[in-house]
Amino acid sequence: MLRHFCILCIAACSLWSAVIGLLLVACSGGSSGGGGSGKNAEGTVKLFLGKLQVPMFDSISVDVSAVDMTSIHISKKTLEENLKIEGIPQGETRKFEVKIYADSGVLVQKGEAIADIKADEGITLPINLKTLFGFLRLEIPLGFTNNTGVSSGKLFLDDLEFDMKIENGKGIFNTNSLPLDKDFNMRIELKDKTGEILFTGSKNISLSSISQTETMQSQSNRGSVILELSASSGGSSQGVVTIPSNSRPPKNYGDVFFTEIFADPKTNGNEFEYLEIYNATLDTLELSSCRIARDRNTTANTYKFDMPSNLILPPMEFLFFGRDSVQNAHFNYKGLTLVNAGQSLGIFCDKSVIDSIYFSKAENFPLKTGTAMQLPIANYENRALGSSWCLGFSQGKDAVCQ
Repeated sequence: MLRHFCILCIAACSLWSAVIGLLLVACSGGSSGGGGSGKNAEGTVKLFLGKLQVPMFDSISVDVSAVDMTSIHISKKTLEENLKIEGIPQGETRKFEVKIYADSGVLVQKGEAIADIKADEGITLPINLKTLFGFLRLEIPLGFTNNTGVSSGKLFLDDLEFDMKIENGKGIFNTNSLPLDKDFNMRIELKDKTGEILFTGSKNISLSSISQTETMQSQSNRGSVILELSASSGGSSQGVVTIPSNSRPPKNYGDVFFTEIFADPKTNGNEFEYLEIYNATLDTLELSSCRIARDRNTTANTYKFDMPSNLILPPMEFLFFGRDSVQNAHFNYKGLTLVNAGQSLGIFCDKSVIDSIYFSKAENFPLKTGTAMQLPIANYENRALGSSWCLGFSQGKDAVCQ
């Protein structure tokens, strides 16, 4: 069967044809006094970045200049915080220039606007950013168990060549800055560890700041891959990958593993306990033959529970389930109760051990009354270590550590 996956695919840095809002906020000062009404009063500018997103971001800079003032320059290495520019003398035709750089040091977006600064007065100044260069970013889900056997990959854009990195179950291609409105022949090769090509494909594309959709058909000796790249009008680009996939029970250690455990609800008792697991493969896993238990051979109902019949877990997705009173769970179970101080816990399918964990404070697991213990997906390989886990709540998604 074929299975669809969401990926992030940035067709161009300029897909973010962004508008930044500058809020000029009253802030008087200088030698004139009088609440900022004198000619030497200075203003404060707050640059609100909002939800501005730029791929390969390195830094943002703002320059304020005018003929009757000393130029002001400020730069910042993050888009997550507001920029505050102080000491701008009030006056007319203050020029604001915004520049955004990629991590290669290339200027990728710029824009400017003119505003009059008056103390005790606030205005909003939009700055339209013009895009100068684009980027291409492809994320191809492989699964932590990498059933397809992909070990390496190449992305070709005409005579340019880029290697694939494998991170957290995904194959990732990142390009350097690319010119806009230029046609490229895009070709990919995905290989196994022996160097045999598993997947290939090619497509003519053009990077631009205009929303676009590109489809790429790849031929394979193991099936077919369809890569569809699209960009919304807001610039947030998404795509869909279709690759060979099966529907099967879990059979290998690590096909499924625990990602969140809530063993000690505050004062609510056992009925609010819950667990979360993650499908680390590219296959749809059938869980009806599986159970959660303290050990492989236990028969006591308080030490185990069986998965519901016909339960499936899609590739690279989470399954969140809990006791009777847990709301929004994919299903509620009866039987198993968790030990607040820690215990052994396993996922068993037929006679196979799919995952096992022993968690306790003695092993440095972050157990705390009233808070769940969760595993960030990036810590997959070291999940047996207490230091790989953190506190927080993130049912049905990757861990958000407190």
